Amino acid sequence: MERGCVSMTKVISVISGKGGVGKTTLVSNLGAALSELEKNVLVIDGNVTGASLGIHVGMPAVNPVTLNDVLKDGAFLSQAIYPCKAGFKVIPASVGEIEANFGGLKEQVSRLLGDTDIILIDAAAGVSEEVHAAIDASDHVLLITNPEYTAVLGAISAKKLAEEKGKKVLGVIVNKTRHEKHEMSAKSIETMTEVPVLAVIKDHNKVREAIACRTPVVAHAPNATVSRQIRVLAHKILDREPPAESLTDKVKTLLDRDIVLSFE
Repeated sequence: MERGCVSMTKVISVISGKGGVGKTTLVSNLGAALSELEKNVLVIDGNVTGASLGIHVGMPAVNPVTLNDVLKDGAFLSQAIYPCKAGFKVIPASVGEIEANFGGLKEQVSRLLGDTDIILIDAAAGVSEEVHAAIDASDHVLLITNPEYTAVLGAISAKKLAEEKGKKVLGVIVNKTRHEKHEMSAKSIETMTEVPVLAVIKDHNKVREAIACRTPVVAHAPNATVSRQIRVLAHKILDREPPAESLTDKVKTLLDRDIVLSFE
């Protein structure tokens, strides 16, 4: 997508190829972490037939205007942008919608360029028409997977779709890790996907608590290991050197190793 004078806006679609990997949770936390770094961040719920992003960040289940309304030419884009308490702006989709027009997403996103530092598009799972639209509207792609074979295969399918569309795949994020012996290693995931692993994120009980509280874990439990891992990822997205881990952080990481709980 040629941006000309508005090339400073970075548009990233976050895709997985498989449901249940924790993509929306990760996107909402990444938006919060990037906002902490004083970036103007907008997160779009690109899953227009399975919306949940707004719920994750404490927004009402029903909003006056959503992305679905905009894509149906029933509202202006500016009417669908809402601030959230996590520090970034959100364009929610309609909860419970089963039909939507995806074709206009790229055009709508192009209207936001130059006013925002980073736009994150939380795509639907799989490689559906919704995912095609999210990738088409972005310049860069992040892959989300779990450390299991089926999830990695899904990420590979999503990666191939992004590459066919000429989009740059920034890397893969391995989410919900528990340090169990049967899990795939970051190295093996890199080998299979042929893209670098940017972050390995813990499956942590504080994430589950944060979801229940409808707030990102980086705000709910800022000192938890998982929150630090997400902040390091935010630095990498900005091409910044992450802050050095202190001795206290290293001790907390060791003590935190077994505090995990399934999202399933």
